[in-house]
Amino acid sequence: MAPPDSELLIEAPDLDRIERRRRFIAPEDSEEAGESETGAPGRAPRTPLAEAWWRLRRHPGFWFSAGLTTFIFVVAAWPSLFTDKDPLRCLLADSQAPMSPEFPLGADFQGCDIFTGIVYGARASVSVGLLAAAAVTVVGTLMGVVAGFFGGWVDAVVSRVTDIFFAIPLILGAIVALQVVSQRNVFTLTAILAVFGWTGTARIARAATIEVMTKDFVAATRTLGASRLRLVVTHVLPNILAPIVVVVTMAIGGLIAAEATLSFLNIGLPFEVRSWGKAIADGKTVLKVNPAILLWPAGALTITVFNFLLLGDVVRGAFGAKGSVR
Repeated sequence: MAPPDSELLIEAPDLDRIERRRRFIAPEDSEEAGESETGAPGRAPRTPLAEAWWRLRRHPGFWFSAGLTTFIFVVAAWPSLFTDKDPLRCLLADSQAPMSPEFPLGADFQGCDIFTGIVYGARASVSVGLLAAAAVTVVGTLMGVVAGFFGGWVDAVVSRVTDIFFAIPLILGAIVALQVVSQRNVFTLTAILAVFGWTGTARIARAATIEVMTKDFVAATRTLGASRLRLVVTHVLPNILAPIVVVVTMAIGGLIAAEATLSFLNIGLPFEVRSWGKAIADGKTVLKVNPAILLWPAGALTITVFNFLLLGDVVRGAFGAKGSVR
C-alpha cells in the first residue's frame, strides 16, 4: 500500500545524516553556543578540575568572594597603600576621638587610629590563617593518605592518633600550648594551630584515599608494576584533591577566628603585633560608652570569616553535585 501524501519518506542515508547533525547541535538550554558541560561537541569530556572551574566561573558568588579575597590579601600584604600612619603611634590626647579626616573611623581609648589598626591587623590575622591552613593541609593529607593507602595496622595506629588529637578542642589545646612556649609570634601560633587542627583534613583524606584504592585503574596500575610512590602521586593525590581543597578553604576562616580568639584572650600574638582580636579586646573595656571601637574590628573579622566560608561553600558545590553551582 502506498504511504499517504502527508508522510515523508526518509531513506536510510538520510537518517544517518540527520543523526550526525543532531549530535553537533548544542542543547537548547546551553548558555554557551556549541558547548555543554562536558566540553565542546565532539571533544573529550573535561577533567574534574576543568569541569569545576567551568562551574565556578558561572557562579556570581564565586566572583564576589574571589574579589573580596583579593582585596583582603592586598590589604594584608601592603597595608601602607591604605594608610600612612604608624599602628603603634597612640596619643592619649586623641582618646576616643570621633570620625574625622585624620581618624576615618575614630580613635580608641588609648588614642590609636582604629582604621590603621584594622588595616595592619589584617596582616597578622590573615597570615596566621593562611599559614596554618597550609600546614594543616600538608600534615592532614600526609596522615590521611598513609592511613588509607597502607590500611591494616598502619591505618589503626594513625586513626587512633587522629582520634586523640580530634578529642582536644582547638582553642583549649592552643591555650595550654601557648602557656609553655617561650616566645609568641606568627610562626609559633601557626605551628600550634596546625598541631591541633589537622585532624579534619586527615579524616577527609583517609576516606577519599580508601575510595580511590577500590577503583579498577588502581588495580590495573598495580598489576603493571607501578611503585607505591608513583601510585600515590599519579592516582591517589589527584583524585582526593577536590574534597581537600573544599575543607581547607572553609578551614581558613575558622583558623583566622581562632587567632582572633587567642589574641582577644591576650595569649596569642604579642602587643607589638596588631591583630583584630587584640583590637576587639581593647574595645570591650569601653563597650557601653563607645561601642564603635569594638564593632569596627569585629566587623572586619566577621566579613573576612564569612567570605572564606562562602568561598568554601561555592567550591564545594563546584566539585560536588552537578546542579549545586548554577
